[in-house]
Amino acid sequence: MTEHTLPTRRRLWPLFLLPAMLLVAAIAWSGFWFFSVAQVDRIVDSWRAREAAAGRAYDCGDRSIAGFPFRLEVRCADASVALTAQTAEQVASRTPLTAKLAEILVVAQIYQPSLLIAEFKGPATFADLGQPPSMQLNWASARSSAAGLPGPPQRVSLVFEAPTLDRL
Repeated sequence: MTEHTLPTRRRLWPLFLLPAMLLVAAIAWSGFWFFSVAQVDRIVDSWRAREAAAGRAYDCGDRSIAGFPFRLEVRCADASVALTAQTAEQVASRTPLTAKLAEILVVAQIYQPSLLIAEFKGPATFADLGQPPSMQLNWASARSSAAGLPGPPQRVSLVFEAPTLDRL
């Protein structure tokens, strides 16, 4: 009589372990990214409230946040700022200035949130509050960066290529 030995069965669970771990990591990263989006939204709203109390009212016609999976991009279309005072102590009786801009895109990498990079699409128009625009600023490209946030910035740069300022 021949003896038949049953082949040993290989365990299948190790084959599924790595894909399951990758799936859990992807779900956790997605949750972290969406949590970060909510935090950015809250921070921007509180910054706008502080600035408005100081006489600088910022507004976005349309604000969106994107950049999944490794960036946070805040896009502000039809951006405007109304300057009624430069500090909270100043009286708002001075002539207020209104500036409008086509779009601002602010980007931060998830792995380096202390560095913000912004791009501006023009033209920018400037007017006294309630008046038609009196000046227009155009440029080929405009970028800025700020490092060292959320505290006082350690480095700030602003670059305009081929700027032109026209009286309207």
